[in-house]
Amino acid sequence: MKTVVLSLVIAGLAVAAPAEAELALYEGGSTATIVHAEGTPLTKAAELLAHDLGALSGHKVTVAAALPAKGPAVLIGRIDQPEIAALLKANNIDTAAVAGKWETYGRAVVDHNGRKVLVIFGSDTRGAVWGAIDLSREMGVSPWEWWADVKIAKKTRVAVNDAPFTSKEPTVKYRGIFLNDEEYGLFPWAAKTYDKKFGNLGPKTYARIYELMWRLRANTIWPAMHTVSEAFNKVPGNPEMAGDYAIVHGTSHVEMMLRSNPHEWDSKTMGDYNFVANRQRMIDYWDGAVKDFGKYDNVYTVGLRGADDYPMAGADTPQGMAKILEDVFAAQREILEKRLGKPANQIPQVFTPYKEVLPAYDAGLKVSDDVTLVWPDDNFGYIRRLSNAEERARSGGAGVYYHISYWGGPMSYLWLASTHPALMWEEMDKAVKFNARNYWILNVGDIKPGEYLTQLFMDIGFDAGRFPDVASVKAHLKAFAAENFGAAKADAVADILWGYYNLAFVRNPEFMAWSNAFPETAVSQTEFNMLAYGDENARRMDAYRALMAKAKKLMATMPADQKPAFFQLVQYPVNAAALTNIRQLSIDKTITYGLQRRISANQYSADARAAQKQIDADARTYNDTMLNGKWRGMMGIHPHDLPAYDAPHLPKWDHAADKGCGWQTEDGGYFAGGGWPQRLTNFQRVLPRQRYLDFFLTGPTTATWSLKPTKPWITLSATSGTLDAKHPEQRVWIGIDWSKAPDGATAGILAQCGSISADSAKSGAKLEGKAMPITIRTAPANPAVKDVSFVEDDNVVSIYASHADEKSPGWEVLDGLGHTGASLRSLITQETITPEAALARAPHASYRFATATKRGYDLVQDEGATLKVIALPVQPLTSKNGMRAAVSIDGGPLTVIDFFAAEFTESWRQHVLSNTAVAKIHGLKLKPGAHTLTVYALDPGLILDRFEIAFDEAPKSYGPIPETRIERTSP
Repeated sequence: MKTVVLSLVIAGLAVAAPAEAELALYEGGSTATIVHAEGTPLTKAAELLAHDLGALSGHKVTVAAALPAKGPAVLIGRIDQPEIAALLKANNIDTAAVAGKWETYGRAVVDHNGRKVLVIFGSDTRGAVWGAIDLSREMGVSPWEWWADVKIAKKTRVAVNDAPFTSKEPTVKYRGIFLNDEEYGLFPWAAKTYDKKFGNLGPKTYARIYELMWRLRANTIWPAMHTVSEAFNKVPGNPEMAGDYAIVHGTSHVEMMLRSNPHEWDSKTMGDYNFVANRQRMIDYWDGAVKDFGKYDNVYTVGLRGADDYPMAGADTPQGMAKILEDVFAAQREILEKRLGKPANQIPQVFTPYKEVLPAYDAGLKVSDDVTLVWPDDNFGYIRRLSNAEERARSGGAGVYYHISYWGGPMSYLWLASTHPALMWEEMDKAVKFNARNYWILNVGDIKPGEYLTQLFMDIGFDAGRFPDVASVKAHLKAFAAENFGAAKADAVADILWGYYNLAFVRNPEFMAWSNAFPETAVSQTEFNMLAYGDENARRMDAYRALMAKAKKLMATMPADQKPAFFQLVQYPVNAAALTNIRQLSIDKTITYGLQRRISANQYSADARAAQKQIDADARTYNDTMLNGKWRGMMGIHPHDLPAYDAPHLPKWDHAADKGCGWQTEDGGYFAGGGWPQRLTNFQRVLPRQRYLDFFLTGPTTATWSLKPTKPWITLSATSGTLDAKHPEQRVWIGIDWSKAPDGATAGILAQCGSISADSAKSGAKLEGKAMPITIRTAPANPAVKDVSFVEDDNVVSIYASHADEKSPGWEVLDGLGHTGASLRSLITQETITPEAALARAPHASYRFATATKRGYDLVQDEGATLKVIALPVQPLTSKNGMRAAVSIDGGPLTVIDFFAAEFTESWRQHVLSNTAVAKIHGLKLKPGAHTLTVYALDPGLILDRFEIAFDEAPKSYGPIPETRIERTSP
């Protein structure tokens, strides 16, 4: 145990000059009394602070409604409450910096009858609550102390710095969560574990959710609304509990005016949910909800969609929907004015142009100026639009509806939360800068396991000033790790989590089955190439195995009381993602290798089966074993019973009639019995690379293999070995010793592999089978390489966008975002530029590269090279912008490329599944030698990831091709 002095400044606190004194809240076995002014939320804030101080000290902490006669105290209240105002006035505490602000508080240590009292005085109720929450965080209590079982470490002394300070107003006014698709986690846990007596999501469960929201300084809830849950407002105590926690009640983009359509609209008795055909019944329906529940603190969702998450009935064109919506708006605002007794422009309302509603908005829909426009993402983390200059002038402002969990097409992600934190920052950074600061809602699904992303979203929303650049996200992740597991382990925890998000960005683990949800399709092989780039499949599996091993090793060092939290926040999501990838990538291996007659194919089937078995075992640990079943039912691993989550159907290969061995080179050359000459792609001096060769058994036998280079400058990771049932294959890496190798040389390796009997092995008999040559070439010297940074290798030039040889102002490097470790974003403050003005005004970046292929420029029938420009699939910033670039090769004519794909199109589906938007330029006639690629940003917010210039025989890749950047040594 240790002493903690509370001088740490957390989000939103503006600290005054250091003070000379401090107030002990726990010392010598005595704790401060926690005192609250009148009001249920303030009472609950005091109780929460007392709970935390009690856990830190190991002593019971008294909560009172009046200051005690002696001893230190913490007093929580609003500046308009008499007891607070009087005490502050007596001590000459100026409250001007707090008065009239939204959710702001001050803190000061004052004298009361000769003793010190820490006063937390809020501009409003939630401001006072945030003061108590921030004090708890400073004392060392994680927001996830209950929801992820982060142990509160006991201390020998707790003291607060005596310096007064005032918090800033939150960046975003309303910040909250949407509980969604709760069937596979939150609902079964609440109904069968946490609140079995009620058997649903009731006040007891919501109280726990509100406590978490407080700790994250969130103030708005969209309650669970699927058919398994009860309608929020119909459950006795639900609205009242929200009031007790000063939580604002809203409803989703499909639930207008506080209604829950899946539970409350009965088409059999009420008719169709069609405003054209059933107008008065729908008006009465909305009016009833406002009449009954308008007395609570609400933000009203206005507009119209279908009764469920489908387009509205009554119109099938955007123009038709716009006309209906304007009539709906008028009716809804009339209800609000009548029931709440004030002008509609004084009642908080939000309109979310989600999915098909955005085209209706673009068709000229008129939305009242005071209504907040809540811009949705495309369900996969890319905001569809932000407000243009005219929209930013609206009094209602704007907001954002964002997802870290989603049920829908082209594929759902409801099990794990793997949205990249850097992407969330990038999108929220734009939202803040384009003044979408009135209303932020995060679809968190079941809350778990989206803990970190939820906290990041809320922390940005509370104080975006803490996140000036993308580097601040890594710092935030490290702080999250330190807050939950201690400073000594913060780097290791953050490194594991960052690796988890990086790997998932290439392909979300829940998309690894290569299937669709709408329409539902069967599991397919992945597109990770086993025969190129060092074996994409194996590289990804190895990366995940290494990540899982790091988590396991770190878990072993955790104290027993930290292991449950580490399992929930780190090890479980890492394991689940890794095992899902290993399962699917092993299926690829077993199919491909089985068709090659490799005996190891059955081992990969076993690996896939073992991965699924471990997925099931980890879920049982989470749900049943850990903490005596506290989270039983929370971690559902078969959401909506999609094929992607099913145990795989695995082939079993029969090799009884086979014998012998074979080998395969990285470029796909294959030998097993008959044989033919093989080659490996040219090796280059300026680009040191290795390439692999696999030896493998084709039947239940024992075999030996050997490799003999014909030149001493060919390097091998091994030259001989034995294959048997336990080791049925071996990978050998081939490289070049460039201190000895000439340019433009041809050599070879003699490969031999044959089965042997036990007797012949002992006698040293020669291998069965003919030795086969594998051709090795070194590339000719290329004078052009001295003038370039990138070269062609294996028929492709791979360039990472952040590695520009030259770039003009107007770009920023986003380190940590993208597939290549960093990306290049055109500044979001620039204007849209016409192609005609691009050369003079557009931000540009240039890349010098060299090609060697002689095809592609002098043969009429040759298609030439293809340039792929790969961006992130961000959407145009506003309705006034696009998502375009212009490209020039060697100063030639500009070619304009457009990355925009309309939602629901096939191009968009591919964009969101791969986190890439790809534009291609075909038929480039590139002579061998030096060239320059120049790209111009024609729109703000364009994010470039990489470029690939590929000739006909370039192997395919799903993820980034290793960069063919010249490795230069210093002279």
